[in-house]
Amino acid sequence: MRKPEHHDRWLIALLLLANIALKFSWTGVNELAGDEPFTVFWAQRPLTALFALLRTGNNPPLYFVLMHYWSAFTPLDTTWLRIPSALFSAFTVWPLFLLGRRLGGRTVAITASLLFTFSQHHYSFAHEVRAYSLLVLACTWAVWQLVRLSDGRERHPSLRPYSILWLVVANVVAVWAHYFGWIMIGLELTMVFTTPVLKPARVKMLAAAGLTLLMMLPLAGTLLSRAGSSLARGTWVAAPAWDEPYSMLVRWSNAPVVAVIFLLIILIALIRRHASTMSIGLIWCGLPLVGMFLVSFFFPMYIDRYLLFASIGFYLVVAQAASVDIWKKLPQWLIPAGCATAMALTFIPWKDSGAHPSMVVAQVRAWRTEHSAVVIQPAWYDLTYAWALDPQLFRGAAPLDLALTEKSIFPVLGDQAPVLDTGITTVVHIDAWAALTDPRLSVLNSLRGRYTLIDSMEADRKVWVRCFQRK
Repeated sequence: MRKPEHHDRWLIALLLLANIALKFSWTGVNELAGDEPFTVFWAQRPLTALFALLRTGNNPPLYFVLMHYWSAFTPLDTTWLRIPSALFSAFTVWPLFLLGRRLGGRTVAITASLLFTFSQHHYSFAHEVRAYSLLVLACTWAVWQLVRLSDGRERHPSLRPYSILWLVVANVVAVWAHYFGWIMIGLELTMVFTTPVLKPARVKMLAAAGLTLLMMLPLAGTLLSRAGSSLARGTWVAAPAWDEPYSMLVRWSNAPVVAVIFLLIILIALIRRHASTMSIGLIWCGLPLVGMFLVSFFFPMYIDRYLLFASIGFYLVVAQAASVDIWKKLPQWLIPAGCATAMALTFIPWKDSGAHPSMVVAQVRAWRTEHSAVVIQPAWYDLTYAWALDPQLFRGAAPLDLALTEKSIFPVLGDQAPVLDTGITTVVHIDAWAALTDPRLSVLNSLRGRYTLIDSMEADRKVWVRCFQRK
């Protein structure tokens, strides 16, 4: 592959610095919520306890191990905890630029990079203490390495046998960061066997997939066990609505009107028979967008975080469609610049996520009395509550469940109400989707039978808090 020209190196450096500056901004504007406290809590555990959990969980260990060592040397603070994810997201622009330049030239490279830079969707995940931005970086890196392996213009032919190792590394990082990395490997195999430009890399891709599988063997038992359990019991995700693929495109495009514009540009390029030039991006985004949608009617998994890796292919396709020669009557830069501007104008980096666990803690404190208890459903919301209550509980010497019990806070996993001391006069019930693990609301009904409901309110998004007092 030819080395980047001098001005391309400057463009990459500028785009990288812009992404670092942007994604290191407002990292603490939103509270730690959702699955983030789970990551932070287990990253504080000893590696033996962490790996014991991951052997029976849905998460590969790579991101947790990285966060284990990162948080050991940094303050236990929301901003510091989000820096690794922000860094992974920022560096994604590097392989994306190289990929766009190789597949369509400098204009495509710049356009795709700017679409990604101003993506509200990616910005939000760049500020999550989860593995998704690392997965996106690894997937983008992998496709770039795949294109490199297909390029017959290698400057150093003697290094070709070793260049496959970079593809293996990228794919290993992907699958060790998130099990959906295997979907990306499936897409790479689809690309090499359906896209003529990637034909030279077919054998190399098969070898890379085999080596990746070999490196995944330590996690094979866990992956098969969790997949079997999910298939047998189902997932917590609901089956998607019929308009969900369009809604996903809206998320990738920041706004409905921008999504429609992008779709029209792609449609015009396809009508003018430019599908072959956009085939890599179309496979990258199209197959997951449609395929996972159809599968989700039988095995629901169609949520935005699981399709985040596919959005990079969408930005690549938009950039290619905006740069094809069908727009000869217009300045070559106008359509690409318009696409980037549309994303920039709808980009709000300081946007509130809507999750405020601290408001739940504040309301509970307002209702608690000297003789009171807190009941949390489902049990795993205890990590979110504990972080909002006191982050140092995550590093405390006592186990978290014991520390919460000492504060009369009782997480409830199933449908059995906790046995409360007879001296308890006030009970605060936190309902963070109790129906998921207690569909008959047995715990809530039990509290209603023993206590009088004094007040209730939605303290946070979809989190209800109820105050009961002894009859």
